[in-house]
Amino acid sequence: MKYRVIVFSLLLSICLVISGQSFEKQRAQFIAFNVGFNGLVGGVGSWINKSENQDFWNAFAKGFYKGAIGGAVSHVGFSLTSQIRTKRNIAYAWPARLVNSFGASIVQNAASNNRMLENLHFNLFVSRLDYYPYSKKFQARLFTSSIYGIIVTSRDAKLDLMKSLQSGIIYFDSNQNFRSSLVEGAATGQVSSVGMRSDIFTSDQEYYDVFAHEMAHIMQFDRKVAGNAFMIRVDKKAKEKFTIYHKLSKYIYFDLNGPIFFFAYKFQDNRHNCNFFEQEAEHYSGRRYYGCN
Repeated sequence: MKYRVIVFSLLLSICLVISGQSFEKQRAQFIAFNVGFNGLVGGVGSWINKSENQDFWNAFAKGFYKGAIGGAVSHVGFSLTSQIRTKRNIAYAWPARLVNSFGASIVQNAASNNRMLENLHFNLFVSRLDYYPYSKKFQARLFTSSIYGIIVTSRDAKLDLMKSLQSGIIYFDSNQNFRSSLVEGAATGQVSSVGMRSDIFTSDQEYYDVFAHEMAHIMQFDRKVAGNAFMIRVDKKAKEKFTIYHKLSKYIYFDLNGPIFFFAYKFQDNRHNCNFFEQEAEHYSGRRYYGCN
């Protein structure tokens, strides 16, 4: 019964969020989205992965409240991206991404119908790092979507090792615009890497503003990690059927983060300031209202 009260209370609060053109109202909308959307992802995923003797409501409700908690934690991580521009220090990407990854881990555990802290993950450069607190096990695997990110951000660009270490993100510097199937511009954040055309920034402040914005995009990629939980049963059958896939999975994390983000972004309004992902990234990183006009 307590789970139903929690779920209905959260859904009611989300429905009561009023749209409006102000920073405070837009912040309320994004909080509601992060809590509600991740709650639904956790609930549906938990239902898909429920045990045979577990009923639908029990699985959905438990997954929903865990996913909602993970969404709230991720909201805090997104909020921390503004510290990059406020402090003028790209090292603040570390705490922002660590908090966001903690939230994303909770959501993925919820969607997998696991305990809230069953598995904690963090995407570092080209690797997916997993820690299992209860069994005290650690695993490092190649993060497949990061390869796509590197292809986009490294094109005619130079790797900056110092900034990569400082930010925890593979950093590429270029003197021309970056192009991908989604956007084209002077900077881009893709999965676990960022590309910046630093030669055109008119001030240091503009540079940090743009970097913070791209960090928010990278964290949006990680938010799609829960979608992998929807494929647990399919993944298990594939490992049983294909020996090579089973062996490779020990060293490679075949994620859906990239494809899910790609299609989600494509379905958004093609006007930059009306695209949900652009609005969210600019709102959190710049701490300002970013509306559609």
